[in-house]
Amino acid sequence: MKGKILSVTVAIMTWFGAVFFVNAYQIDCPQKIKVKEEVENMPDGWEVSDDINSLTVPFSSMIVYHGKPSKKVSLKPAKGTVDGKKHELIWEVDFKADVEPYYVVCSYNVSRIELIKKIDLSMKSCWADYSKNEQGKKGTLTCSTSEAKDLY
Repeated sequence: MKGKILSVTVAIMTWFGAVFFVNAYQIDCPQKIKVKEEVENMPDGWEVSDDINSLTVPFSSMIVYHGKPSKKVSLKPAKGTVDGKKHELIWEVDFKADVEPYYVVCSYNVSRIELIKKIDLSMKSCWADYSKNEQGKKGTLTCSTSEAKDLY
């Protein structure tokens, strides 16, 4: 009897773990970043204005790259379905051992600053969700181990 209860408990925990893993992998772009302006090789007699020494820059958008973003291989998003739900911006990120991983890039207004983060290698598709709250625009990249379907 103990063995049966233990088996059922392990099966339930495994199922919850799988559901949590598939549905919970998200990358949230920071909504705002603080940027400190710094000038290298300041010419004699010049100084940086106190007004722009530090500014808070709001989130703007995100995009997915194949390989490091510096290589400029951005992926074009598609519309389609993942895990039975329709999404407007889907990227296929099915990692193969002989190619480079995928990255998400978060861009910020009034700045050339971009934050990058590697997407977990076990993911097969990701989609973008944009929303707004009292702090401004928000971007979340949600990923799944399921493949995207009905892409167009």
